[in-house]
Amino acid sequence: MKPLIIVALSTLLLAACGARPSAAPSLTQTPLRVVTSAPTPTTFVMPTPPPSPTATCPGAPRERLVLGERGRVLPDDPRSVNVRAEPGTDSDILTQMPINAIFTVLEGPVCGENYSWYRISYRESDGWIAEGDLTSYYVEPYLVN
Repeated sequence: MKPLIIVALSTLLLAACGARPSAAPSLTQTPLRVVTSAPTPTTFVMPTPPPSPTATCPGAPRERLVLGERGRVLPDDPRSVNVRAEPGTDSDILTQMPINAIFTVLEGPVCGENYSWYRISYRESDGWIAEGDLTSYYVEPYLVN
């Protein structure tokens, strides 16, 4: 295959320069031999994943809310999220946040009653919410570009 390409290129080059070849070379085809070898297998080592973050509060899921950032009430549970005067289920309810309500995280987490409590700002209210329990989260970070 290579001699054919060389002859064709030299003929084109001579023609471009205005020269004429004296005699056309005889072309003989030689069979092309392809040598294949099995690829050497590459050893793949799976990287060790980083350890999962552990919860700060015993009995609560790991914390996901970010201080100074926004959060959102998840639609997984149709009930509203209670905003309380203090961290704890016995504290007075100041207001409730409906599904998809957006709030700002001001402080936390504070551990109590198997919950991670965060002080948040929602509309005109500042109060405390529980992030979730071991079965589900009530809220999530709402990080928008």
